[in-house]
Amino acid sequence: MENPLNNEDDLDETQKINIVPLADVTLVLLIVLMVLSPMISNSMINVSTPQIKADKNIEQPKEEPAKKPPEPLIISVTNGGYTLNNVPVRDEAQLMEALRARLSDDPDRPVLVSADPDIKVGAVVHILDTAKQNGAQKVSLLKKAASPTETDE
Repeated sequence: MENPLNNEDDLDETQKINIVPLADVTLVLLIVLMVLSPMISNSMINVSTPQIKADKNIEQPKEEPAKKPPEPLIISVTNGGYTLNNVPVRDEAQLMEALRARLSDDPDRPVLVSADPDIKVGAVVHILDTAKQNGAQKVSLLKKAASPTETDE
């Protein structure tokens, strides 16, 4: 007697999976999604631009002229002494007194310190610190441009 579950012909048919209908359904779904996605994304983006009409009677505010930046104070440190805006001063105390007097009107006025190459760094730092202590808000170093004779060497 034969066992109805052990039929080899039935087993051969069930072991083979037909993927053609699966591929057909997948391709149809892909085409449907490709057709519907632009329609869905276009319907979701609603941009409304404002409708503004120009009124010629409105007065435009006049712009104020830009403020001229304050002229910087230039301190030069040389072997011969100090200068403030090319005016020689006797010593450091007189330099700081003149600096304090000029900064009293505008403390935001920039102070630029330049020094000869043979001046020690400590002396320049001391002038920077003293200028800051005497009311300078903005203190910077200024590098002197090399003269044409120095660049030819």
